[in-house]
Amino acid sequence: MNTQITAVIVTYNRLALLKESIAAVLAQTYSVTKLLVINNHSTDDTAAYLATLTDPRLQVVNLTKNLGGSGGFTLGLQRGFNETTSDLVWLMDDDTIPDPTALAELVHAAETLNGEFGFLSSNVRLADGTPNNVPETAKNWSAKSDNGLIQLASGSFVSLLVPRVAVAAVGLSIPEFFIWFDDIEFTRRLARFAPAYMVLAANVLHKTKGGREPDILTDRPERLHLYYYYFRNKYYLERVTDGRKGAFKESYRNFSKLVQVLLGRQPKRWRKASIIIRGWSAGKRFRPTIRQIKSK
Repeated sequence: MNTQITAVIVTYNRLALLKESIAAVLAQTYSVTKLLVINNHSTDDTAAYLATLTDPRLQVVNLTKNLGGSGGFTLGLQRGFNETTSDLVWLMDDDTIPDPTALAELVHAAETLNGEFGFLSSNVRLADGTPNNVPETAKNWSAKSDNGLIQLASGSFVSLLVPRVAVAAVGLSIPEFFIWFDDIEFTRRLARFAPAYMVLAANVLHKTKGGREPDILTDRPERLHLYYYYFRNKYYLERVTDGRKGAFKESYRNFSKLVQVLLGRQPKRWRKASIIIRGWSAGKRFRPTIRQIKSK
């Protein structure tokens, strides 16, 4: 096997996890050609630590502004394809710890499929062994299950292998999302281009503290401002996926959430209500441009 692969880790202020993730990627039994670490303007000791690493495969990009996870992954895709000859880019957050053979299993699946796929996702587990980021399966999800593949309609940026040809056809992820739903929007496009799969043997550990669906009703006060992107991006996603039907369904969900906030004696309920309304309204006008990679 001689497939060239660039790995991308996007990080922000999680140095302990980043150290584990980098070590796991560089120790894969199928070696990456390059590892791009996108440091999203971390304010901890991340930049100083990265400066001490000497592996020749490692390239660090220290940003002067936090572009959000969405901006980080778009930049990683751009650099992974525009500045290398890699056939595949392997994307992950800094809390993703792949098993030593995870990439080898992904590459084996890619070769079994003769490169004809939209994306490949790993089998993602939490520390207790339970599934995390349960994927959206395709209608014919079991067609290749005997080969250890489950067909997907979307995936997440927790160990995602993306081929150059698919990104050249559908464009990059959307950096303006900033946070939330960027991976679903992007992978739905990829899955429409060519069948996409979860590779059951490609195990990774997702060392997230959460694992639950974000909820403005219960989240920490310091994260409330991020929910503007949640409501804007979710409305946009459903609108572009299902048209008027999707927009109507998401409007119903947003209205229901707004009623919960206002009638449920929620702390900071007026601020939460304002965030829902502003994000919902922005989703109706949100029309980002999908950028392209350079031709090889």
